[in-house]
Amino acid sequence: MSANNIVTTKDLLALIGQQVVFQQQQCEIIELLDGREFVLQVLKNDTNIQATQYGEGHRDVPVTHVLPIFDGEGDLHAELIAAGLDSLLAK
Repeated sequence: MSANNIVTTKDLLALIGQQVVFQQQQCEIIELLDGREFVLQVLKNDTNIQATQYGEGHRDVPVTHVLPIFDGEGDLHAELIAAGLDSLLAK
């Protein structure tokens, strides 16, 4: 049975605000996109320069990552498992 049939949107929404380690960076889950991807924000002081529509950089913004929840077969994505979110979903 695929994880997509076991994990509900309510389960995913409950993870917003949780902290995880993703690519050796401490991150916080800040958003759920369409029930298929998490947006993670790096908690360190790393920032990116956000460009305007004309490509001009004007302000610093926190670094974010988009993490897929499911792979093409409906199972939990390997990146999600590597970040330890599978254990949070099991609770």
